[in-house]
Amino acid sequence: MQNMTRMIFSDRFRKSSGRCAAVLGIASALCLSSCEEKEAPASPAEQPAPAAAPEPAPAPAPAPEVDKLAEAREALFNYAVYTLGQKVTSPDQFPELNTMVKDMLEMLRNYYAELQKGEPSLERARLALQIAATTRDLGAHSKAQGEYENALKEVEGLPEDVKSTPDAQRLLSSCHNGIGLCLLAQNKAADALPKYEAALAVDEALYQAVAPKDGEELPEGDVEPNLSRAATDLLGSYRCLGDCQRAVDDPEEARTTYMKGQELAQRLKRLSSDMSIAYVKLLTSLGNLDNSMGKTQEAMGAWVVAAKICQSLNASSPKLEVKAETKRCFDALLPAIQSVGQKLQAAQEEAQKKAEEEKAAAEKAAAEAAAAEKAAAERLAAEQKAAEEKAAAEAAAQEEANKRVRNRRRR
Repeated sequence: MQNMTRMIFSDRFRKSSGRCAAVLGIASALCLSSCEEKEAPASPAEQPAPAAAPEPAPAPAPAPEVDKLAEAREALFNYAVYTLGQKVTSPDQFPELNTMVKDMLEMLRNYYAELQKGEPSLERARLALQIAATTRDLGAHSKAQGEYENALKEVEGLPEDVKSTPDAQRLLSSCHNGIGLCLLAQNKAADALPKYEAALAVDEALYQAVAPKDGEELPEGDVEPNLSRAATDLLGSYRCLGDCQRAVDDPEEARTTYMKGQELAQRLKRLSSDMSIAYVKLLTSLGNLDNSMGKTQEAMGAWVVAAKICQSLNASSPKLEVKAETKRCFDALLPAIQSVGQKLQAAQEEAQKKAEEEKAAAEKAAAEAAAAEKAAAERLAAEQKAAEEKAAAEAAAQEEANKRVRNRRRR
């Protein structure tokens, strides 16, 4: 903690990322407050004299306030580990962030070691999964794979009545997906494929348990949280499996998988913000695949839909994390849309130019044909006229000859 605090308020860190330092300072304060919620009892000398009529014990804080505080801590921690953790891919540029994430990972490991002294629990499995994900964010995919496999053992070691719950099943899916992601990062797509298939099977079962029945319309208002989570996870699994199928050089199967996700989103019609973001990522992968297969029109169609969802959600959502994620997704889409759009425009202009040239050539050919036909008709007419004049002259000559013959006979 001292290392992290010293790093947070270093001059270099303040200059490179003052806002991040402020957020992490708040996170540190919240972490300390969670440790200090139960105050130590006062020493005998400090204890106040008993009152004549003791006041009733204050009512406990309402549960929602505690939940909000927990959510705030989790949001700040996730921001620090995952959002800032992405910067560790450039440790020379952001050495403080690299150190900070490693310090946080060490704190997670220490807490996990304490939990291992007790019985298997969802909290322990969840923490093992968090350690794996943080290790992966540091770029240590081989080590993270081992951490995910350890988390998988934690989930599989839960009591049966706990392991069958949706929470435990979601952890199971995340473990399989995490192992697949690490294998894929190590260019082991064939080994990753069954892991992604296992995750998809779990997510499909979780979705079917809360999915609306055929023909059932979703109620007006916000999407029900359990449905939102299940559909978000399922969309993510479709995308991950499709990406892996593409990596093993099976583009047609990958496209089939992506299309299943697209059909799911279209069937639901109304999506929560999490579902929308998952759908955007799936459409991005679908567009990337279509573009690699030369289907630029289809690719552009998928990307444009994804970009419009990003713009709409970014403008309408009050959540900062949603705004940040939709902006990130949109920024990733924009270069592809612009590049392929320019190619499509150039191809369209070339096709239009070719069509115009072909039209001009056709018009020229038609004009030449018409001129040739006219000339031929004129020649034919002239020939016919000449033939008629010749025939008339011959007839006149013949008539003259006949006339001379008749005259001689009369004589």
